[in-house]
Amino acid sequence: MKTVVDTSVVLALLYPDDVHNERAAELLHEVSEAGKTAINPIVYGELAADSTFDSRDGLDYFLSDTGLVTEPVTAAMSYRAGEVFRTYLDRRGDHLECPSCGRESTFDCPSCGTTISARQHIAADFLIGAHGETADCLLTFDAGFFRDYFDVSVQTVMD
Repeated sequence: MKTVVDTSVVLALLYPDDVHNERAAELLHEVSEAGKTAINPIVYGELAADSTFDSRDGLDYFLSDTGLVTEPVTAAMSYRAGEVFRTYLDRRGDHLECPSCGRESTFDCPSCGTTISARQHIAADFLIGAHGETADCLLTFDAGFFRDYFDVSVQTVMD
């Protein structure tokens, strides 16, 4: 069995005071016992941005210690990510959506009146999702998003 691990799950391991730290650690241990656990260069880059790692060696040691391997993103995965990102952008519209309750809102710039909109997901999320489609499972905090856009079995830290 192969599990792709989303950035947020790995970050939860780094912060023991985080409410999801223990659950993330338990699930990561379970999936690593069942088989290969993988990240991709996108997740690697997002982890490198965390102040926990002051060097590449430190990040590489952490990944090795946790049993996470880095797999490449292929052209096929990248194309799939782009297709799904296009679908997301077409559905997204101009509204902002509260991540807690789902209420949609729009805001106008107080200076010029232009409607302010934001993409709540970025291309990197779609590369992670496309990578997840190559695995038996994707371990994440954002199960709803990945289930909506990808043909992937999702296990969430939030369950």
